[in-house]
Amino acid sequence: MKDKELRKLIGSRIKQRRLELNLGQQYIAEKMDVNKSTIQRYEAGTIDNSKKLILEGLAEALHVSVEWLKGETDDYETDITDKRELQIRDAMSDILTIFPLDMKERESDFSKALLLLMLREYAAFNDSFKTACEKYSGNNGNDNLAKTAGFESADEFNEILFLREVTHTINTLNEMGDIIRMYSKNPDVAVTRIQNLLDEHSDSV
Repeated sequence: MKDKELRKLIGSRIKQRRLELNLGQQYIAEKMDVNKSTIQRYEAGTIDNSKKLILEGLAEALHVSVEWLKGETDDYETDITDKRELQIRDAMSDILTIFPLDMKERESDFSKALLLLMLREYAAFNDSFKTACEKYSGNNGNDNLAKTAGFESADEFNEILFLREVTHTINTLNEMGDIIRMYSKNPDVAVTRIQNLLDEHSDSV
């Protein structure tokens, strides 16, 4: 393949994947530490986008293989399927960069305990939310169950059972808010309460 044709192919695949993830050129530029105009030219194939370091940077930013960008395969073997997943990964990476926290030990321990509780609750929420959606969201044929249980309608039955599935997360988030508010008045109690919540999560695993 001629250099010009390769640049055009790489450019079209950059744009294809970027649009697939609903990303702007500025996002890719920031990931690669270049100007937005450089990404525009990479996509247009008007400048050399086939150098090893450039391809590796593009592949990392777009979560695809170098081989896919070069047209050597049609399978890009990605671990990212949409923009939300990419944003979550970026956010998690940003969080990791702030450790160790620039705080006193007690404040640092509290902040890390809060983050750990959020992550554990999120995992528990996903399990409950999946069950709630599968069983009690929309028209899931629960009319007979609703009548048997004494509900006026399947909608009322689904709403109540859906909320029951995710109540643990609602309660935990409310309690986390109370604990954060409490910290300024009584940090010792706040630390104890958040540790108790963490212990509950550990026991339930």
